[in-house]
Amino acid sequence: MLDDTLPVTLQYQLRMKLMEKIEGKIWSPGTQIPSERELCNEYGVSRMTVREVLKELVQDGYLVRKQGKGTFVTMREFKHELTSSYSLSEELEREGVNSDFKMISFDTCVAPEFLQEKLGLGGMDIVYMITRLRYIGDEPVSWERVYVPYGLMTGATIEQLDAEGLYATIYHCSGIVAEEAEVDVGAINCSAEIATILQIKKYSAVLHSLRWTLSGKRYIDFCEMYIVSDKYKYKYQQKLRQRATSKRGFFST
Repeated sequence: MLDDTLPVTLQYQLRMKLMEKIEGKIWSPGTQIPSERELCNEYGVSRMTVREVLKELVQDGYLVRKQGKGTFVTMREFKHELTSSYSLSEELEREGVNSDFKMISFDTCVAPEFLQEKLGLGGMDIVYMITRLRYIGDEPVSWERVYVPYGLMTGATIEQLDAEGLYATIYHCSGIVAEEAEVDVGAINCSAEIATILQIKKYSAVLHSLRWTLSGKRYIDFCEMYIVSDKYKYKYQQKLRQRATSKRGFFST
């Protein structure tokens, strides 16, 4: 409850209380804050006071209103730097951001022709095809499809992949360690299908990332990503040694 005997207004006190929750990551980026009614009850102020404070915080960029959903803490732009010790999942955790993958599909298929030469596969060889969404808070921020030769993940399960991450799963199944990546990133207009999944307008500009991962001189996977461009920025370094036994590995896996 706020104190109306203090020499500052209730509106100022409420703003300070809400800013403490935002800056202290009690309300982490991307999460929904309590309703106006709940804030009124918690702090003992009028709905008009709550509305004015929320309006100010929206104008100042701390909050964002989503029609039909509510009010959310703004997600700042994240710079994703790929280095030998970098983990996007751990970086987001340090920032107090809830980040997770949702598995869309975990299938096997005949290796697409464009993969065969680099991955050392023949026309009838089988690969795993893994499609996932990364979320920050409740918002999808990237769509990802990975192809891995079947022999590198024989016997892997969707539960294992969820629990360990991609490169730890490859390591535990085959002993292969991801060491380097060749990454090509550009801006494209997102297809209507993937835009719908990412909850953005069709043909919106997104970052399109194509990544080939190597162990020594051997290519071990290919990954295509569509990344909501106002959420991520990327920096790259060539040597990207994977901590293969860690659940949270290189390149957000």
